[in-house]
Amino acid sequence: MRLNLVLDTDNAAFDGDDLGPEVSRILIKYANAIKTVSDPDTSIDLETLLKDTNGNKVGYVKWII
Repeated sequence: MRLNLVLDTDNAAFDGDDLGPEVSRILIKYANAIKTVSDPDTSIDLETLLKDTNGNKVGYVKWII
């Protein structure tokens, strides 16, 4: 199984000193959302769109089995 994560950091939410904290916030939110998933076939919980703090779609996560 492989995890593909795409994150586009070309908008205002990632400007300047906000880059690291915003990427971290997005990854922590995703990690917390899948923390309790025990069945890899539960793709609805594992695959998701990623949004920045402004609500813009900035990426996605996809599991490849």
